[in-house]
Amino acid sequence: MKVEITARRLTVDAKTKETIEKRLEKLSKVLPREADAKVVIRLEKRGVLVEVTISARQRTWAAESVAADQLTAVQEALDRVAAQVKKTKARVKEEKKHTASGVRKVAAATFPAEAPVPPREKPPRSETYEARRMFDEDALNAFSHSKRDVLAYRDPSDEAIRVLYRRKDGSVVVLTPV
Repeated sequence: MKVEITARRLTVDAKTKETIEKRLEKLSKVLPREADAKVVIRLEKRGVLVEVTISARQRTWAAESVAADQLTAVQEALDRVAAQVKKTKARVKEEKKHTASGVRKVAAATFPAEAPVPPREKPPRSETYEARRMFDEDALNAFSHSKRDVLAYRDPSDEAIRVLYRRKDGSVVVLTPV
């Protein structure tokens, strides 16, 4: 990582310079290879102001800190930048975890020692209730307002049992006995 240190209205201590280089070297393990760091240290009325800017590919991390001495201001600013970098890295890792991988997984059938286990099927659900007498329109109205997937009713004109059911695509079908 290329590090550029600029001092305005003061001279940078050797210990401060060493701290900057050491901390940025640690951060370079997490950052992209072509990242550049710029550190500006300047003396102001309120104390020493330190601005740290790290730019890489499509992202820029920046922080500034004011303290009474150079070393404290540098450490605070670098702590803030480090937190930003780690947060970005965690976000990228999380996004990659949820995207589909281009690598295909090895099928379980390629290993002859293991026999495939058939999935368990749910037993069919059964309910018992009396089919009420309704006209087709009344049954359709009652069915559209209910949460059930099936409704059985008796047609009053010919006393035949009819069944309304909802398909997975949302359409409703009437079954009539032949």
